[in-house]
Amino acid sequence: MKSYSKQIKILAAIGIALVAAVFLVAAFSPLKNQATFQSTAVAETAQAETEAPFPVNINTASEARLQTVPQIGEKTAKAIVEYRAQHGNFTTVDDLLNVSGIGEKTLESIKEYICVDEK
Repeated sequence: MKSYSKQIKILAAIGIALVAAVFLVAAFSPLKNQATFQSTAVAETAQAETEAPFPVNINTASEARLQTVPQIGEKTAKAIVEYRAQHGNFTTVDDLLNVSGIGEKTLESIKEYICVDEK
């Protein structure tokens, strides 16, 4: 009977140690931070998509909102926001030609989706 009691105590100790290990891994996992970051990005994208679809004001739009415009991806949206921060608001949509990654063809294809003032 004593040997069973000792075995039960050992198994209980192992079980407690496993539960503690799982808790510590979950508490300090980098995936927890990644999930928070992903849910924030999803929320920003959802907010951008629920705003009035078009035109997008290139002087006030966030990177996420700019990415709702066809032909504008993450890199170009970031370049637009950075250019705007360095040089101030765009006067006309043609000013986008000064942004790295936007040429005549891209500008022509997105003109109907963008503006520089509230409409």
